[in-house]
Amino acid sequence: MSDKPSVKSKIQTLAILTILVGFPLLSWYYLTTGYNYQMDARSELKDYGKLPAFNFASHTGGVYTSDSLENTMSIISFFGKDGKKNQDMFNVMRKLNTQFGDNPNLELLIVSIESEENSTGVLAGLFAVNQFDEKQHHFLTSSNLNIQKWMGEGIKVPTKWEKNEDGPTDIKLEENKSGVIADYPFFVLVDKKQTIRNFYHVDNDEEVKRMVEHIAILLPREVKPDIEMKKKKEL
Repeated sequence: MSDKPSVKSKIQTLAILTILVGFPLLSWYYLTTGYNYQMDARSELKDYGKLPAFNFASHTGGVYTSDSLENTMSIISFFGKDGKKNQDMFNVMRKLNTQFGDNPNLELLIVSIESEENSTGVLAGLFAVNQFDEKQHHFLTSSNLNIQKWMGEGIKVPTKWEKNEDGPTDIKLEENKSGVIADYPFFVLVDKKQTIRNFYHVDNDEEVKRMVEHIAILLPREVKPDIEMKKKKEL
């Protein structure tokens, strides 16, 4: 009889080596890649100061204040005179609702820059026409003075992006006290501690995609009712 291993035994040995070595290496690779990717994304989330307090009128006719955002994340956007940018922004805000609408920990705020031209009645009409979500979307307005001061001096205006070779992009902010900001084409990401974490240009698809990734990283996961019920039964 020959002492040479059979083809079957070679296949079995290869299969065992794959299970013992190949799969763990593959798992390690994917875990490491995912971890590094998330760390890179987190490094892009900076501290750009606290969101200034506000007290604005809502499209519902009621009042919406910064206290409404306690322990809640938010994306804030602005609409002014540029119709195309407004529509692009509306489209993104609808898509965010499609993706994150089931999570009560995210609010989507749309603030009118041309507040004196956009009464709460006008905002309610825009809200209906654009088919926004009553639970997550909020159209807000106030006097021009309040909006301009809150936006230009409180949140401030991104004026310069500096791309670092070995790190995330640095955004430079400047106060704008002119009181005549006609358009503010940025989404503002605010975490649940009301810290401004990043800005994203409405016209930049890559930045908008990154915003979605940043939301997913920061957004607290909602515990599903069926999972809670199973845990209670186990107890």
